[in-house]
Amino acid sequence: MRISNATWVAAILTGASVLVAGWAWFMLPAGAGVPVNYLGLDGLRHHGVSREALWLIPVISGFVATAMTFAPGFGARGQVERAAEVFDITLIAVAGLLLVVQFTLVGRALDPEFNVMRPVAIATGVLLLAIGNYLGKARRNGFIGVKTPWTLADAGVWDKTHRYTGRGMVIAGLALVASGFLLHAAAALGLAIGACSALPMLFGIARSRSLHRALPRA
Repeated sequence: MRISNATWVAAILTGASVLVAGWAWFMLPAGAGVPVNYLGLDGLRHHGVSREALWLIPVISGFVATAMTFAPGFGARGQVERAAEVFDITLIAVAGLLLVVQFTLVGRALDPEFNVMRPVAIATGVLLLAIGNYLGKARRNGFIGVKTPWTLADAGVWDKTHRYTGRGMVIAGLALVASGFLLHAAAALGLAIGACSALPMLFGIARSRSLHRALPRA
């Protein structure tokens, strides 16, 4: 188990998510809740609202915080310490993003016209900025980071790959924050979130391969 200041911050953010869910549970009018749209076992698509869905994000946030707190106790503590700053900022950023998602769900429950995707896009951009700013400080480990056969085989490739990927995440984060303010269509924002989240990592993986191939051979 690894309890740090980041653990307490994540716990506070998770607690805030619980409070938001509890407030909404009692304040929403009868019959109101989070809009749900799912494919049932009967093969038909169902639409409706659910108050129980208000508790989904607090449960996820609590699970993530608990898992990341206890993971170092299962043989990964030494690995985590080699990337402690990245680990801690990831824990806080994920808990913060989930809290924003919780607020957006409540906003949607209160107003069916509320645009959920805009605040989520901005919060995801902030997450990318935060993690990208620290990613280059992570030393080679098997727990967190861009773990490819090439980065794990050479410390130099690891360091260069993570500095490169971190810069990409910062650029993607800025682009995503701007998209959250400029775009309105949910589909466009969803595409922006997916692209900005995935591309820095994909380019980082490709970069690690090219760096490893450029190493002098014995």
